[in-house]
Amino acid sequence: MKDLRTDLRDLHRSLSQSPGSEGGRSVMFIAARAGEGVSSVAASFALLAAEQAHRAVWLVDLDLKRNHLFNSFAVGPFADAMGGVGPPYSAVLKTQPFFSIEPADPDAMSGLGLFTAHRVGDTRLMVTQFDAARLKPNHAIRIRTQPAYWQTVRSVTDWAVVDAPGLQLASAGLAITSQIDRTVIVVRADSTTPSEVDALSREIEAHGGKVAGVVLNRQKGDALIADRFAR
Repeated sequence: MKDLRTDLRDLHRSLSQSPGSEGGRSVMFIAARAGEGVSSVAASFALLAAEQAHRAVWLVDLDLKRNHLFNSFAVGPFADAMGGVGPPYSAVLKTQPFFSIEPADPDAMSGLGLFTAHRVGDTRLMVTQFDAARLKPNHAIRIRTQPAYWQTVRSVTDWAVVDAPGLQLASAGLAITSQIDRTVIVVRADSTTPSEVDALSREIEAHGGKVAGVVLNRQKGDALIADRFAR
């Protein structure tokens, strides 16, 4: 992942001025394809929001089995720069989470450890982790519509920042976009076509989401820069 905070200040300022739901604000980042840099944008936006937040900022990874965001803050350059991750807190918040396990397994869902949030260093940022080791070989995870969960998250945070997998890989983001205040499309300039962006925007709106704009990622060598917030 790359730290893009400097390039996302205009986006943060713009979304901070937009109306939110009761409590904290929420935003989801999604792309048409994998590899567009969504995780870098989402993590950087969450870090930027945490710098100015009075309450916690949650960074929620919808790609539950991979835990890419948690792993990036736990080990490696982000961990070294931010101070690693702290002990677990329940991220279920005494309500029904935005996912289910099928077939249902009360043992897997019980206790603290299945879905947790961890403080990043000394910041106000909390990053989620899903313990896939609790699952059995026949278990499947389903992302589901659960407005009450997201409203509970808003009640304890200033921001909920959601990193959704590319639509090419999974439709998890579409399942919750109607419950998120704004959805931002991430585009890599040298790969994603305008027609793909338009198609993703239509899909989001068809599922009840509100498209706030586009973040353009430009790659040159190892550099990944988030360009202008548009629309």
